Amino acid sequence: MPRGAGSQHETQLRRLGDAAMRVLARDGLPALTFRSVAGEAGVSPGRVQHYARTSKGLITLTFRRFRELTQERVRESVGSVPSPTPIDVVEATLQALIPHGDQDRTLLHVAAAVELHALTDPGLAEELRGGRAELIRFLAEQVGRAWSGKRSVDPLALSRAATTLLATAEGLSTLALTGTIDGTEAQRNLHTCIRTTLTDFPATSLTAPGAGLR
Repeated sequence: MPRGAGSQHETQLRRLGDAAMRVLARDGLPALTFRSVAGEAGVSPGRVQHYARTSKGLITLTFRRFRELTQERVRESVGSVPSPTPIDVVEATLQALIPHGDQDRTLLHVAAAVELHALTDPGLAEELRGGRAELIRFLAEQVGRAWSGKRSVDPLALSRAATTLLATAEGLSTLALTGTIDGTEAQRNLHTCIRTTLTDFPATSLTAPGAGLR
């Protein structure tokens, strides 16, 4: 069956997103222009502008491609584990934020640059917030499954646990990207944090809101 216009559109977006990520990772955010991405992708600047529309749209296109590639990595990691448990799912999701090699480092450098730009771009900041909120909800669901059957769990405690795990992963990622610790150490620390959180049922997870804060 021939590929439709929608498939061609998505293929072009992926191609331009990949080119934009290479430019950004190699030369920095100021170098991310229609012309530089066009040269990297081997197309005309007009073609890039057709898909991205504006310079802000080009940054958003880059971020969305990063997010798509990260989601693919998570699916592959989870899929490689027979009968994955909630802990396996959380580990695969958060370990995707830690650099394991050059390709990961490129992806995460892109993410860091986009995050910085979002401080002055309300539209992109809103998209980032929405993506993070969705990720926290997903992680909270997995935490709830890991804790299920132990006792009733306060939904707020699940959200807090998910947020803490995400913040830990992002902090370790930054330490690894800046060379403060190496990627292997960051992976080990994150693994320990996840296993401790999801296998040790904390007192703060009881039904009463704020039980552990008094």
